[in-house]
Amino acid sequence: MQLPGVKYNLAHGFPDDQPSSKLERIIITNHLKDNQYDLVINQTWGFLEYQNPVTKEPSDKFKICEYLVSNKLANKVLFFNFVDPIYDLSTWYEVFDTCKKANKDFELTCMGQVDNNKIELQYPFAFWAVFVSDNFKNYSEDETNPNNFDNLFLCYNRKPHWHRQMLHDQMTKHGVINKGIFTLGNEDKSQIKMVNADKTTLPSDDERIHGELGIPNDTLTLGTLEAWNSHLVTIITETQHVPVMGFPWFSEKIWKPIIGMRPYLLLGDGNSIKYLEDNGFYTFNRVFGIDKDDITISDIVSAIKRFNQDPAEVYQSVLDQLRHNKKRFYEFAKEQKKIFDL
Repeated sequence: MQLPGVKYNLAHGFPDDQPSSKLERIIITNHLKDNQYDLVINQTWGFLEYQNPVTKEPSDKFKICEYLVSNKLANKVLFFNFVDPIYDLSTWYEVFDTCKKANKDFELTCMGQVDNNKIELQYPFAFWAVFVSDNFKNYSEDETNPNNFDNLFLCYNRKPHWHRQMLHDQMTKHGVINKGIFTLGNEDKSQIKMVNADKTTLPSDDERIHGELGIPNDTLTLGTLEAWNSHLVTIITETQHVPVMGFPWFSEKIWKPIIGMRPYLLLGDGNSIKYLEDNGFYTFNRVFGIDKDDITISDIVSAIKRFNQDPAEVYQSVLDQLRHNKKRFYEFAKEQKKIFDL
């Protein structure tokens, strides 16, 4: 990412030609029209090798940031995190602590998603809500109406993060995995999970987008409507599941059931349900007998295990809320755009 006028540029992340990178560039460019920084950092891939712009020695983003700030070559720093979550034990938190101790003039401005229990987040921003609102496939209500409820739940997963693997294992252990559709990718093809009630559906109708994990990296559709229209509740396993989080991470995963008009159970960061409700969305934990906001793997397994209602009646009972959520999503995305004059 080229940023004219920025002294030190560590804003590079995913390839520039990716649509998400183009949106990142627009956001940062708009912000820099009225704000000046010595150093701009994209949190993505901090550990990869880069050249120190002063010493010309090979280094990484973490060490370059520490070097520039500690030597007072960069006092005002912009740090942004849009495409992926910043993990709970991220090295960035240690880096910024070191910078504060080494340079009393160090000023850090953060945008996107960070844990604001650890560092101040001046510009909280739901990046994927904006990206999805502009790029997701359009669906009418008729297109996403259930045709049947052969599958109680749908839970698409690609990367085998620990909480996704554990959810699969616990659902298998308790005998509920075959009540719905569950996918889980893996580099080892023998470990890829494709559990379907009818054994035929796939997470996408375009097999060309299957990635190295054997599961489509499909961020912009609901997948096959045959599968989508056969389930009641979407189980969302977000990219990370951190119980205590100041500003929670939301990828495209949370917006899919909202656009596709399904109730959902969310296994994500702490405060996720509160954030959604505070921003005008209905949530559905209590519809499935979970009387709290931040849920666990055990809560989801128990909810599926004890569910004994008529799925069609449950769907009809929340239909007005689903319609509200879909409408509210596009309003919310417009509100987020205003943060950076998009």
